[in-house]
Parts: sequence; structure tokens; C-alpha cells
Amino acid sequence: MSNLISFSLGDAATLATAAAFHLGSVVNATARKPIRDEFVRYGFPWWWCWVTALLEFVTAALLVVRPTFAFGAALGICIMVAAIFAVVRVRDFRHIPPPAAFLLLLLIAVFVQAA
Repeated sequence: MSNLISFSLGDAATLATAAAFHLGSVVNATARKPIRDEFVRYGFPWWWCWVTALLEFVTAALLVVRPTFAFGAALGICIMVAAIFAVVRVRDFRHIPPPAAFLLLLLIAVFVQAA
């Protein structure tokens, strides 16, 4: 049996979650001015977008390898909970849906993998 997550219907949530985290890492890694400004508004240094991009990329990679799935899920949950707390702290509630959607998708993947 392969260590990689398969392209089966049962693993669709995991693959979608990994793809979402990978896309998030690419967007944050671009470090465009609006992205940097958003990180600063949430209380992070302007360069934190690259740290977040790296963490999201690692999460995506960990999710698609069965032995490291739990580590990827834990890291992804930490990232999204931190993002939600940062948004709530500055009362920018209109930006809650993206991290909440990532978190929900990740929790669905965890539930499916545990079943």
C-alpha cells in the first residue's frame, strides 16, 4: 500500500484540503502589497506572509502522505485557528469566511480519514 493519499472518492476531502492549503501558500508567497498590508493590519510583521506560506505549504505536503497526515492536520488546524483569532482580534469579521472554510474542509478530511 502506498504512503500517498489516493485519488479515490474517500480521499477527496483530503486532496481538496491539501490543494486549498497549497493555493493559500502560493497566494501568501507572492507577498503582494495588499497581502502584506493585511498581515500588518492583523498585528504581524509584513514579512509574516512568507512564514505563513511556508507553513501552509508544509501542511499541504504533510496531508497527502498517510503517515504524516495527523501532523499536517494539527498544523493546519493551528494555522486556521490563529488566522481566525487574528481576524476576530481586530474585529474584521468579513474576513472570517476563508479561514473558517479551510478549517471546516480540514475537519471534514480528518473525520473521513478517521472513519
